[in-house]
Amino acid sequence: MRLRLPPALPDAPRVRVVMPCGDVGATHGAALEAGRAALTAALGPGAEVEWAPGREHAAWRGYLAGRDEARAAELVDALTAPDVDAVWIARGGSGAARVVDHVVDAVRRHPPRVLVGFSDATALLHALTARLGWVTFHGPVVTSMGRAGSLHVQLDAAVDLLRGRQTRVPLPAPHAGPTLEGRLIGGNLTVLASLVGTPTFPIGAVPDALWLLEDVNEFPYRLDRCFTQLRRSGALTGARGIWLGDLGLKPEKDRVARAALRADAAPLPFAEGAPAGHRGPLALLPFGARVRVEAGASSLELLEPCVERGRG
Repeated sequence: MRLRLPPALPDAPRVRVVMPCGDVGATHGAALEAGRAALTAALGPGAEVEWAPGREHAAWRGYLAGRDEARAAELVDALTAPDVDAVWIARGGSGAARVVDHVVDAVRRHPPRVLVGFSDATALLHALTARLGWVTFHGPVVTSMGRAGSLHVQLDAAVDLLRGRQTRVPLPAPHAGPTLEGRLIGGNLTVLASLVGTPTFPIGAVPDALWLLEDVNEFPYRLDRCFTQLRRSGALTGARGIWLGDLGLKPEKDRVARAALRADAAPLPFAEGAPAGHRGPLALLPFGARVRVEAGASSLELLEPCVERGRG
C-alpha cells in the first residue's frame, strides 16, 4: 500500500469545520461552539478554526446537515482549498455514506490533507485511506471536544501528532492485551458493516490491517451480526489483529458483546482498551499508518510517519 501523507500542521494553522453527516441544530449547537473554542486554544496563537463559508444549514429529512450535493460540495471545497491546513468534522450522526463516492472522485488528483473525525465519518476515513492511500485520522469530532466530562479528549497530544512532533500516542491505561502490530484501519463497526459490497470498501486494499473497532448503543446481537458480515466478506483476511474500543453499552450487555466479539475474532490477536468510542477516552489515531502497541505499554508507537513535515 502506497501511503500519501498530508502535510504537517504549521504553527498557526487554518482549520475548516465541515458537516458531511448529521445536522447540528439546537441540540448540539452549544457543544459545537465550545469544541471550536477548545480546538482553537489547543492549536495555539494565530490558529483559525472556521466554519465552511456559505454552508447550507437547513436540515434534510430531519437528521442530515443539508442536501447530499451541498454536504459533498462543502467537504470537497475544504479538502482542496489552498488556504486550508486541516479539515475537522463537526459531528457524526448519519449521511456520510451518501456522499463518499462523489468526494473520493473529486479529490482523487489532489494532494492529501489532514482529515479528522469518527463515528459516521468512518465512511469517509475508510474510503480515502483504502481507495486513495491517504493517511486519515480517527479522532474527536468538534462536538466531542465541547462536551466537558463526557469525553476525555487528548487534544494536546493530537495537535503534537498532527505537527509531526510525536511518534507515540498516549494510552489511557497500560495495554493489557497481546502485542499488536499492523496498518491501522477501521472505525465504527456498524458503519463498516454497512459499507461491505460498495465501492467505499475495497476488500484487501489495506494489507496487514490492524482493525480498530468501536460502536455505541447497539444490542450485542447486532454487533455480532456486523462483525460476522465483516469476517464473511473477506475483509479480515490477512488481518494482524483486532483492537476494540468502547461499545457504549451498559455493563451486562457490554460483557456479552465483548465476549462474543473476542470469540468470533479467533484466532486473530484480540485486545481491548483502544482509545476510541463515544464515551472516551478518545485519542487521535492515524488510519493507514503502521503502528505497534506492546503488552504493558502506555503508548501506541508509530512505525512510520503519519504527516509530512516541511511541506505545505
